Amino acid sequence: MDTSFQGRVAFITGSGSGIGREMALAFARDGARVVVNDVNAQAGQQTVDLVTQAGGDARLAVCDITDLAQIKRTAQEAVDAFGSIDILVNNAAVLIAHEMFLETDPDKCDKEIKVALYGTMNCCRAIVPGMIARGYGKVVNIVTDAARVGQERQCNYSAAKGGVITFTKSFAKEVGRHNINVNAVSPGATNSPIRQAMLKEMEAKIGAEKVAEREEKVKRMYALRRIGEAEDISNAVLFLASDRARHVTGQILSVNGGFAMPG
Repeated sequence: MDTSFQGRVAFITGSGSGIGREMALAFARDGARVVVNDVNAQAGQQTVDLVTQAGGDARLAVCDITDLAQIKRTAQEAVDAFGSIDILVNNAAVLIAHEMFLETDPDKCDKEIKVALYGTMNCCRAIVPGMIARGYGKVVNIVTDAARVGQERQCNYSAAKGGVITFTKSFAKEVGRHNINVNAVSPGATNSPIRQAMLKEMEAKIGAEKVAEREEKVKRMYALRRIGEAEDISNAVLFLASDRARHVTGQILSVNGGFAMPG
């Protein structure tokens, strides 16, 4: 599949590690200049270095996307450096506690919602006006199948991402007239840093053997009998961000190995 992004600039939130880092590398391989956004400067710089070492062009953009003023300033700096932002991937999120909802800390709930939902909205407020002015843009939001079908011990995270799903559809209706596509990729279980941290937390509570047994049970719930990898998500994002998907907008694409098949 040809998804050449020569001449395009991609701004990717939460790209200091995991799925975000994989997307940064993939966009760069296909010719895009990449703005690596993360709240962690060291992790973000590592991604920039990896892109550069692979022959790509990347710029570090450290800011807290829950602060609208910060993201507006950071977006403008990226435009000043690269000339435009053509693609926005809202990937940043936090899953703070893998607990039953009634046991969760309301402050942690607030943090999860601020990063995933308000962070996505803030980035769109800061970046999409420039896309409208140029008459071109692609927005891809990363959500989760936990928000589509439900997942115990992830109520806060699911609620935040569920908000992003409905925002995706509504925003797509508003900006489509400006030649801007807005879609979402919805992963199932994926070997991301968030998931690895969750497994380590479980291992501390129930032991490595029981976690391994649980993982085998989880795999049997997937039609393809495997846990997703960052590359699986990245491939879907690149398609939706490309002109191959020019007539696709307001859609939620599950990349989940057949775990759930929502209509």
